[in-house]
Amino acid sequence: MSKRLLPFRVSLFSCSSNYKNWSSRTLAMTTSTSPNNGVKLIIFDKDGTLLDFHKMWMPYATTTVRLLEAATNLRVGPAIYKTLGVDPVAGKVSMGALAEKTLTGIREDISLTLQTFGLAPVEADAIVHGCVPEASPGEMSPVCDMPALFTTLKSMGIKIAVCTADSRAATIDQMNKMGVVHFLDDIICGNDVGIVPKPSPHCAIQICKRLNVELKETLMVGDTIADLKMGKVAGLRASVAVMTGVGTRETLAQYSDYFLEDVSELPHLITKTMTEDTKRG
Repeated sequence: MSKRLLPFRVSLFSCSSNYKNWSSRTLAMTTSTSPNNGVKLIIFDKDGTLLDFHKMWMPYATTTVRLLEAATNLRVGPAIYKTLGVDPVAGKVSMGALAEKTLTGIREDISLTLQTFGLAPVEADAIVHGCVPEASPGEMSPVCDMPALFTTLKSMGIKIAVCTADSRAATIDQMNKMGVVHFLDDIICGNDVGIVPKPSPHCAIQICKRLNVELKETLMVGDTIADLKMGKVAGLRASVAVMTGVGTRETLAQYSDYFLEDVSELPHLITKTMTEDTKRG
């Protein structure tokens, strides 16, 4: 999900109706003395969690297929879409290479797919290198008002980190455009040297160590199995699934402790739902 560089268009912030109803009430209620229920850190995935995955990456998938079919003169589109985890009719991305792997992993998978059409490995690799782009022609669309959400979380005494398979250049650029980079206490990206990608617990453990926060004081928030499994395997307090990306309640159930429609519901989850769960023991 170092696969992505800069999308070309940035849409206006679009908050969910839940966030609009919740925002003014929660921001007024939550101050620096409000309880965080022992949550000291939230690690966010990026695409599908903070940003609308489909708007950004469906154009990437269609562009990739068009370039590959032109280069091979073969009808490879259906197989490539399947490899990427893309439904071109519905215009949606589900679990697959596009949502869960870095650029290197995506290119490797596409090369293997091309080889099933009779292309030699060297030929397939060369075509992939020329036809599978780094940049997405899609738009950057935040799932809610991120500055307002991050302001609230900070007022609750919660540190914020981002762990993404995307490149560092793209991630920093997008966080700047959303106006939230100054809220972030740590960022780990897919092309950082020495990382072990999700679902390995490596990145979550390293973030907690660097920020001096206990694993059991940390939440992982994401939209894929890889995101949530990382939180589980690392032993974090909870893995929180959001419904703004490629996962569904059915596909994410095994590794999710809580489900949210989008990240704007996090303060309520922490101050209300998790508090009630703690009281129940």
